[in-house]
Amino acid sequence: MPNVIMARAPVRNADLGGWRDTRLFSSGKVLNMAIRLYTYVSLQPMKEEGIRIESHDIGGTEYVRNLRDIEYAGALGLLKAAVGSSGARGGFKLIVRSEAPPASGLGSSAALGVATLGALYRYQGKSLLPHQVAMNAQRLETELLKLECGVQDQLASAFGGINFIEVTYPSARVTPVPVSDATLCDLETNMLVVYTGRSHFSSGTHKRVIANFEKGQPRVLRAFEGLNKTAEMGLEALMRGDVRAYAESLNVNWGYQKQLDKSITTPLVADLQRRAEKAGCIGFKLNGAGAGGTAVLICARNTQKAVHSAIQKKFPEMTVYPAKIDIGRCQGLQTWVEKA
Repeated sequence: MPNVIMARAPVRNADLGGWRDTRLFSSGKVLNMAIRLYTYVSLQPMKEEGIRIESHDIGGTEYVRNLRDIEYAGALGLLKAAVGSSGARGGFKLIVRSEAPPASGLGSSAALGVATLGALYRYQGKSLLPHQVAMNAQRLETELLKLECGVQDQLASAFGGINFIEVTYPSARVTPVPVSDATLCDLETNMLVVYTGRSHFSSGTHKRVIANFEKGQPRVLRAFEGLNKTAEMGLEALMRGDVRAYAESLNVNWGYQKQLDKSITTPLVADLQRRAEKAGCIGFKLNGAGAGGTAVLICARNTQKAVHSAIQKKFPEMTVYPAKIDIGRCQGLQTWVEKA
């Protein structure tokens, strides 16, 4: 039985400066971190000449007899786009699963694109830099699937760790942030990621925010300028090892984020923030475009358990994840071979 190629890529968390990595701006600055919630892809050669694609998350399966027959549509559209763009010849099964909740705002589609391309390139014997894989994965969404998509999510998945990203769309320069061991431990001890139980579907929010921007609404233009500064605020805080100041950069970002469109927050999210702050949360924002999905929280020292308990008591439908940062050995996109 042939060997199986495996790949994994982490999701993105705590995106400071979001939107400034999109086509709306010629330049922008973003700070984010990858966390240890992974998308996994396995590629198993098979005797059939076609390509079988399976998603364990949505239960979808599709068989493609010939690459020329691929249509980049449906729930498996991103996977099919990855297969088609990679040029991989058929005769294999592609199986994917993700540890992140559905429509979480954590950039899970980017992690899926990065991990899938990673497996396909390994299968073909190609060696690409993380930056190249990330850019190719981003183009799957913008060029083949015609979606609105920035560049930060794919870069976070491909590189892992904590990164300061300077964007000249669609190009970007990635600088890993060298936090101390003490700061890393402080972050992981006091950070939570909360899935609100409400899926976040970014396309509608994207359309409304873009419409507000194109109308030149002063509130929205001011918010975008403010967002561009929050990445540097967070960077300076982490370089100083000041997690409380980093928490404040999340708060500032969330304030600007909510100015982009009224749909970005909801009564449920406002209640979550209020109760978390009462228990000890000092930094809060929704990940991604907002309107549901996940929130990232920074808790004051020795209050993480109290915040966790307060959320679970009031919101049993929510899931609280300890945020472990994808940094160190084996960070970012990883591919390997499992012997049959």
